[in-house]
Amino acid sequence: MLTTFDRASAHAPSSVSRLRLRSAVLAWMAALALAGCGGGGDDTTQTDTTTDTGAETSVARAGPSGHWIIDQDYNGFRLIYDCTDRTALHYRYTLQADTGSAARPSTFTFDPTLPAGCLQQTSTASYESVHPGYDRGHLVMSNHMDSDSALIRRANYMSNIVPQVSGFNRGIWLEAETVAECYRDLAPVQVYGGVVHGATAGDTNDFYLSSHGIRTPEFLWKALITTDPATGAGKAIAWLIPNTTGLGALDRYIVSIAELEQRLGAASVRISASAALKAMKPQTTWALPSGCSVD
Repeated sequence: MLTTFDRASAHAPSSVSRLRLRSAVLAWMAALALAGCGGGGDDTTQTDTTTDTGAETSVARAGPSGHWIIDQDYNGFRLIYDCTDRTALHYRYTLQADTGSAARPSTFTFDPTLPAGCLQQTSTASYESVHPGYDRGHLVMSNHMDSDSALIRRANYMSNIVPQVSGFNRGIWLEAETVAECYRDLAPVQVYGGVVHGATAGDTNDFYLSSHGIRTPEFLWKALITTDPATGAGKAIAWLIPNTTGLGALDRYIVSIAELEQRLGAASVRISASAALKAMKPQTTWALPSGCSVD
């Protein structure tokens, strides 16, 4: 199934300009810091342009704002994808108990399932080869899609990849991914996330517009909803993290889903949950269960 969205509603609240959105998020994160508040290692693989025609292909329509926004189903995860800006904006999937062991592909590939005319990145080459310090970072963690070889291959499509600062991708982002990976064996975990860009194309971190045709996110966010095995009650946690270095502990970036909706807009966050779940804001990141492994 595929749905088309207006960029204004899918990317930011209609009453707030992209510049004001960026300023609000930056100010909010600064306040968190003052208050004391992938998977990782992606660029060890090679690149080529091999395609996998086994995935589903959707048909899309043009959005009213001039940006073509589609909801693409990969039979294991979904991406809200901007065919005009060549980037995913949002992702969502549900993790069950980990029984998979499919090997991660050694290459990144173009996405053969995007509809005709839907633009994607112009190169599969490493970002590092163009400007140092950035990885081809996954939005949907490849290890989360290891239930079969076709699905994990789809997680390595460039449609699921954005420029991530290497230390971010291999450090704090991997920590957040690991929380989901570890809790999936206790109960199903709903995973949501997305990107936040700066006000205009050509911002100081947009190093890959010429080489790949893609902007670099200034923030990435992730939210998890699951069931507490001890009580049977639902629980939720979310993070909004700057795509930069020197970030410190993951706990500094904990937010509630309600706060994400306030800052980014409910239409951008796209999480259907009770008000009680959306209001949850743990003081610390969930402790990893004993014996957890991301293998």
